[in-house]
Amino acid sequence: MRSLVLISVLAFLASLPGAAQDTQLIYDDALQNGWQNWGWATLNYSNTSPVHGGSKSLSVVDPTTSYQAVCMHHAMQDTSLYQSLRFWIYVTSGVAQPVQVKATRNASSPPPVKIGNLTPNAWTQVTVSLAALGVANVTDFDGIWIQNCTGGPQTFYVDDVALIAAPPPNPIQLSVDAASVIRTIDGRIYGLNTATWDSKLGSTATADFLATTGVQVLRFPGGSGSDDYEWQTNRTVSLGTFQWASGAATFARVAETRGAQACVTVNYGSGTPEMAAAWVAYYNGSAANTSVIGVDAKGRDWKTVGYWAAMRSAPPLATDDGYNFLRAAHPAPYGFKYWEIGNECYGSWEYDLHGVAGSGLTGVAHDPYTYAQAFAVFRSKMLAVDPTIRIGAVGAPGEDAYGNGTHGVPNPNAANSVHTGWTPVVLSTLKSLGVAPHFLIDHMYPQSPGVESDPRLLQAGTLVAADAANLRKMITDYFGTGGAGIELQMTELNSVTNNPGKQSVSLVNGLYFADVMGQMARTEFNACMWWGLRNSGLAGNNNSTGLYGWRQFGDYGLVSPGDRADTPLNTPYPAFYAAKLLTHWGRGGDQVVSAASNYKLLAVHAARLADGSLALLVVNKSATTDLTAQIALTGFLPGSTSASVFAYGKANDLANGDITAGTITNAAANFTATFPSYSMTVIVLGRPQSFDAWRALYFTPSELSGGFAASSYGGLAAAPAAPAPIDISGPTADPDGDGVPNLMEYALALEPKVASVAGMPLQGRQAIGGKSYLTLSFTKPRTIGDLQYAVEVSDDLQTWRSGPGYTVRLDDGSTDQAVYRDAAAIGDGPRHFLRLQVTLP
Repeated sequence: MRSLVLISVLAFLASLPGAAQDTQLIYDDALQNGWQNWGWATLNYSNTSPVHGGSKSLSVVDPTTSYQAVCMHHAMQDTSLYQSLRFWIYVTSGVAQPVQVKATRNASSPPPVKIGNLTPNAWTQVTVSLAALGVANVTDFDGIWIQNCTGGPQTFYVDDVALIAAPPPNPIQLSVDAASVIRTIDGRIYGLNTATWDSKLGSTATADFLATTGVQVLRFPGGSGSDDYEWQTNRTVSLGTFQWASGAATFARVAETRGAQACVTVNYGSGTPEMAAAWVAYYNGSAANTSVIGVDAKGRDWKTVGYWAAMRSAPPLATDDGYNFLRAAHPAPYGFKYWEIGNECYGSWEYDLHGVAGSGLTGVAHDPYTYAQAFAVFRSKMLAVDPTIRIGAVGAPGEDAYGNGTHGVPNPNAANSVHTGWTPVVLSTLKSLGVAPHFLIDHMYPQSPGVESDPRLLQAGTLVAADAANLRKMITDYFGTGGAGIELQMTELNSVTNNPGKQSVSLVNGLYFADVMGQMARTEFNACMWWGLRNSGLAGNNNSTGLYGWRQFGDYGLVSPGDRADTPLNTPYPAFYAAKLLTHWGRGGDQVVSAASNYKLLAVHAARLADGSLALLVVNKSATTDLTAQIALTGFLPGSTSASVFAYGKANDLANGDITAGTITNAAANFTATFPSYSMTVIVLGRPQSFDAWRALYFTPSELSGGFAASSYGGLAAAPAAPAPIDISGPTADPDGDGVPNLMEYALALEPKVASVAGMPLQGRQAIGGKSYLTLSFTKPRTIGDLQYAVEVSDDLQTWRSGPGYTVRLDDGSTDQAVYRDAAAIGDGPRHFLRLQVTLP
C-alpha cells in the first residue's frame, strides 16, 4: 500500500538550535534533560582540559581511598526506550579496572560493572548495556555512578554521557478497536484559564482564539491570585489599592460570548464565605431576591442577593463611583455553574491568612482540617444563593502529600493505616460534617523548573490516569458511601510548576498538550483547564541547549501577551496549534475508543465522532526519526479511501505557521502511514458505508422503507426472479426498471434511479497452461463493509456452489475491481455458469 507522508522536515534539523536526540543526553558540557549532580567526589562540571566533545568535560577527583564517585541523579524514569549507557572517559591510572559503573533504582543499586581496557591519559568510549547494569525495562531508574575503584587516590574525566535509544519495533503497529468504547467525551476537558492581569481578555482577538480552539469552559480569576483577590473591587488584598486589568464583568462577557461554561475560583485564603456568596449573587442572582447574605467575620455587610444582581443589571453610571467595572447592563443571570473554594490551598506559596491576628480568619494556614471546616460554610452560603451550582474542593494526589502532620485519619481499606496528607484529611473531615463536594480538584505540572526534560515530558501524559485512579481511591477510602457522585476536574494543567523556560513555548509542549488531552479523554476527569490563555514572557529561566526549541524564553500562555519585542501580541505558540488541531478530533459527545501502540514514541488516541467518522490522533515523540506505522482498524471500515489529515510539526513551528490540512488516498481497514519526527496528526476516516446510508442518499423519506433479502446477478446467466418489492427503496426493489435490484446497485456502486447496463459484472476467459477458464469481473468497493460477496458456480442453474474449491480470486484486493475464475477449466466437465451473490447479513 502507499504510505502516508505528511510533511518532510528532516532537512530543517541541522539548522534548529537545541535539537534534542532520541538518545537521551545526560551530560554534554552541562547536565541535560533533568539530570542533577548528586556526586560526592571533588567534581567540576565545567572542566576545560582535557575535553572530548564541546568545550567542557567533567573532572572527578578522589583524593582518598574511599571510592568517591560522580553520581548523576534523575527523577525515576522508564528505561524501555533505551538499551545502553555510553560515555567517554579519560583515566590517569594504569590499574586494569580503575572505575566501576552503577545504576540505581529508586536509590537502591544493583551490582556494579567494572570497566577495563582503558588507555591511561587518553579518551576511551565505554558502552554498558542497561541489562548488565540491572536496569533494563524498569520504571524506577533514577541514577548513575561512575566510581573510583583503584583503592587509592585517582583523577579521571568524563564527557558526552548519554542513554542510547533502543531501536523501534519492526513493524510499529497502531491498533484501534472502534467497537470498544471507553467513555463519552465531556466537552469540558477543552477548558482554559484566564487571568485578571490580561488586559486583552475582552478583545476581539480573544473571542477569535477561543472560537478557533473550541474552548468549552473558562476559569477565572487565575491561579494563586485567587486567594488574594477581592472580586468586588478587582483588587489584591496584599497590594491594597492596586486594581487589575480585567475583572468579573469582563470575564463574564467573554464566557457568554464564547458560549462557554465558567469555573470561578473564590477567595479562600483571605476572603470569606459571604464574599463568595455575593459573587454567586452577582453572576447568578435575581435583582428581585431580597435574601440577606449577611455580615462576615471581617465585619463587612454583604447586603442581599438582589443588591449584587442589580449591580450586574445596571448600566455604567455617568460618573464612575468605582463600581462601573461591575455594571454590565445584563439583567439576566449568567448561570455560571462551577465554583472552586480556593486554589492549591495546601501550598505554602498560596496567600493564606487563617490564624493571622486581625484577619478575621481562624484556624491554621495551609491546613486541610481548617480548609474542610471552612469549605462546609462556603458551600452552605453559596448554595443558599443558587442551589443549582456545583462546588469543588481542592485535592492533591497522594495519601501523605502536603499534610502538616496533624489530624491524621485511618484508611479503613488499608488496615487503618493513618495518613495526614491534604486529601485524606479534607475528605474525612467533610464526611464527618455530612458535606460532600460536587467535585474534587487536581492540578498537574509534571516537571520542576531547571530540570525540565523533553523525553520525560513527552511520556508524562500517562500521569493523568494515575492521578485519576489515586484520587478516586482516596474518595472511596476516606469518603466512602456517597463519594461515587464526586466528579474529578483538573482545573490547571501545563508542563512545569513555576518559572517556565523555553520548553513551555516549544513544539515539545504542543506535542505534550495533544497527547495529554488524548490521555485525559480516556479517564474520568470530566473537565480540564489548560494554564492559560495569556501569561508573560520570561527570559531568565531554563533555556538549556539540551531542550528542543528556538524561542529563548518561557511563557505559560497559548498566545503572547505582547510583552516581548521579538514576539508580537497574540502570536500563537505551538500549544495553541495543538488545541486547534484537536478541534478535528473527539469533542463533547463523541466517544473515545480503544487505541494502542507497540512503541512509546508513537502515541495513538481514537474517537468515534458524532457523524459516524473515526478520528485518529497520532503523536510522534521522536525528535529525529520519521516513524512508519501499520494501522489496523477493528470494528470500522472507512467509507472512503480518501481521508482528511490535519498536522502540525517542525516545519509549521519554524515558520510560525498554521496547521497543515490535506488528504490521504489509502484509507482502509489496514493501511500504512508515516509520521514526521516531532509531529502531531489527526486523520479523519469517513463513516462506513452502509446500505441504509446509501438508500438515504437516493430516496426521499417517504420512500425509505422495505425489508432485507439476498439479491443475485450473474453475467450471461439469468438471475432468479426477485420477489415483489415492498416499496421502491427496499433491497429487492428495482425503481429504474433495469433489472438490477437496489441491493445489487449498492454492491456495484451504481445509482438506483438511473437505468443502465454499464457497471454490470462481465464474463470473460483466461488462458492458463493451455486451458481456458471462465472468469467474472465486477466492481467491489473496498469501502463497503456490510455486504458479503460470493462468486458462485453452477452446472445446472439450480445448485450453486462457492468457495476455494469452486472459484479462485485473481486480483489482490488492492483496488475496487475484483476478478474471479472458475476452478475448473472449460471442457474438463459439464458446462459451467458463474454468478455474483450479494447478501446483507
